[in-house]
This record gives sequence, C-alpha cells and structure tokens, in this order.
Amino acid sequence: MEEKTIVQQILKALDLHSDHIRRQMQDMEERLSTKIQETEDRLRAEMQDMEDRLRAEMQDMEDRLRSEMRETEDRLRQEIQQSEKRLRQEMYDLEERADKRFERIETKIGYLRLEWSETQETVDFLARKTLQHEQKLRVWAEKS
Repeated sequence: MEEKTIVQQILKALDLHSDHIRRQMQDMEERLSTKIQETEDRLRAEMQDMEDRLRAEMQDMEDRLRSEMRETEDRLRQEIQQSEKRLRQEMYDLEERADKRFERIETKIGYLRLEWSETQETVDFLARKTLQHEQKLRVWAEKS
C-alpha cells in the first residue's frame, strides 16, 4: 500500500505541477494577449494619426491647387481683357482711318463732280457757240 500512496503523492505532485504550469501558461497567455492588444491599439492610433496627417496634407494640396487654379484663371481673364481692349482700340483706330479716307474720297468726288459740272457747262457753251457759228456759216453760205 505504501507504493499506492507514493504513486498517489507523485500523481498529486504532478497534478499540482501541471496546475502551476497551466497557471503560468495562462498568465503568459494573458500577458501576451495584453501586449498584442496594446500593440494593436498603438498601431491603430498610429495608423489613425497617419491617416489624419495624410488627409490634412491632401486638403492642403487641394487648397493650394485650387488657389493656383484661381490665380491662373484670374491671370488669363486679365490677359483676355487686355487683348480685348487692344483689339477694340485697333478696331476703333481702323474705323477712324477708314472714315478719314472716306472723307478724303468724298472730297475728291465732290471736286470731280464740280469739275464734271464745269466741264459739262463748258461743253454745252461750246456746243451752243458751235451751233451759232454753223448757223452763221450756213446763212453766209446761202447769201453767197
């Protein structure tokens, strides 16, 4: 019977030892689980921080690009307005030059009309005088 008691004591000691190992393993598992959870939380916080920084950088970049686009748009509008003003001025100058030329042409045409009228009067006068002379010549030709 003594052997049975010794075996039972050994079994009891092994049982105690296995309980002790189980507790240690359970403690180790809990510590490991806690560390894993802490690491996961830290990584999540870092990821969230990185995401926030990236979002802020993206927003800054978007704001800068929008600002540059507005500046470019404003510059282009100013250039278009300046070009439009230059074109309007050139058109105005061209119209003025054309008006002056038309006025000179009208003046020349007026002088030509006057000359034509005077020439016509001279032709009419000469035609009358020629007819008068021809009539006189006919009268003299008939008398002689």
